[in-house]
Amino acid sequence: MPQPLKIKIFMDASPVRVEEQINTWIASESPITIIKTETVVTAVAEKPCILVTIWYEPPASDRERPGFRVG
Repeated sequence: MPQPLKIKIFMDASPVRVEEQINTWIASESPITIIKTETVVTAVAEKPCILVTIWYEPPASDRERPGFRVG
């Protein structure tokens, strides 16, 4: 059975800072499959804020992959 999706959220007022956070996270993770991303620009405490939400799947074990056979 597939694992449930995981969610990672990044937030900052600076687009460059959000990009750095996301790139650092992706580089530190095992191979993942990103399913969906969503970006919202909003205000928090009267300051603009960029919020990026990423839905992803962690790597599947060999047994969870389609076509896996025990020999």
